Amino acid sequence: MRKSVVLISIIILGGILLSVYDLNGIALNAVYNTNGESLNAAYDVNGYNIFTSIPVPTGDLNASETIVLPDIHAGVHGWTCTGMCYDPKTDSFLIGDNGETFPGTGDWNTQIVRVTNDFETVIETIPLYNENSVRIEGVQGVTIDTSDGTIWYYSPRENKVRNIDTAGNIIKSFALSRGSGIAYSRKDNSFWMLVNNPKKILKVSKTGTIIEEYAFEYNEALDQCFIDEGRNLLYMTAGANYTGRNNVYCFNTTTHEQYIACTVDSYAVEGIWLGDTNKMIILNDGYYHSAAVPHNQANIYTIE
Repeated sequence: MRKSVVLISIIILGGILLSVYDLNGIALNAVYNTNGESLNAAYDVNGYNIFTSIPVPTGDLNASETIVLPDIHAGVHGWTCTGMCYDPKTDSFLIGDNGETFPGTGDWNTQIVRVTNDFETVIETIPLYNENSVRIEGVQGVTIDTSDGTIWYYSPRENKVRNIDTAGNIIKSFALSRGSGIAYSRKDNSFWMLVNNPKKILKVSKTGTIIEEYAFEYNEALDQCFIDEGRNLLYMTAGANYTGRNNVYCFNTTTHEQYIACTVDSYAVEGIWLGDTNKMIILNDGYYHSAAVPHNQANIYTIE
């Protein structure tokens, strides 16, 4: 255990907490209390996480634990899980439920599901509707806006990014074609987003203005993403390999380098999250896709 004390400062711009920095202005990947004990997280006065000791996944990884999502539809393993984000204020995860049992059935029951941090218990479901109170068909990326605690998600059949409160009430929206993953960036109050046809990595404002745009260099369909803002790394799930290993891709938002971070034994990759010091979590919608492991589940990877 490191015994020296790291002094930290928190830089605020326009009321938005950006990161945790040392006295030289360098973003920290570790923080310590005054006794020299390593801290895994730091929080602002509203209880939102502003720093987490995030692992760096490499190599060929096998899940150290798998958790089948609890049933919320009769006779179905969990639900058709898509995007995922962690809500530090409630210590829970929000997961998209695309709303179909199998592809093409049209039995839409689209919603966002809040679960306990161990994925064992459903806390609540948030049904998703359009402005005319009609149930939305399908949901992809889900993210928490830690500047105000609201939720943003991508509605693929509408080609819209929607902003809702935690009860599901619509606040606003903007148009974006062929989207999927979305991750809120508190550094500048924007989003990193993934789109397909053509495959691109986008930085997008809250009004839908594309700030930055990069072609995805691999021959895979983009799914979900997670941003490590301390290291400026965007991790992405992609592809449709339902019987073999899948890649987790990484995009450096500063240098714009793209590479394969690791491979995983997740056969229908969807939502991704990294945290808790040494964990990476990847959702699998294997029941929906009849994958090698035919369950909708959370795969937990321990990063050494």
